[in-house]
Amino acid sequence: MRGMLLALAIVAAPFFTLALVTASAMNTPDFSGSWQLDPAKSEDVNGATITVAIENESGKINYQRTLRERNGRQAVVRFTCAVDGSQCELDENGHHAKVSLWYDGSALMMLKTDGPKEDETTERRLELSPDGKTLTVHFTNFTGNGKPETLVFTKAAVSSAPGQ
Repeated sequence: MRGMLLALAIVAAPFFTLALVTASAMNTPDFSGSWQLDPAKSEDVNGATITVAIENESGKINYQRTLRERNGRQAVVRFTCAVDGSQCELDENGHHAKVSLWYDGSALMMLKTDGPKEDETTERRLELSPDGKTLTVHFTNFTGNGKPETLVFTKAAVSSAPGQ
């Protein structure tokens, strides 16, 4: 009897694992879209505007964040990375760092490390509202003051060209 139970467990294990992976993938929110900072709901951004573009293609996230300061200076962060905790290259106006992505429940986690000497190690927690129209980003700069901050973004409407 014991041998039969062991054999059944060995046969069933791959199916159980596949069911867990499939259920996890089904519960993973889609962060894709163009997002615009809502300054009224965000912590002090000193008059800056921030846009975020996220595409989820074949298990990889294409990410671009553009920050325009009130004085006109601009900083663009770009990367493409799998959501499996592995490190990928991040470019911020020619400064390079590493980024890792993973899911913590329904939140998308981002950890930026290994940047230039003056760069900060930053963790971001991205969460979608239930209707998918609001993106809340909680972030902490570990090498700075360590105080968590929150930014709130609204999803930009998709415009269609005339005649489509």
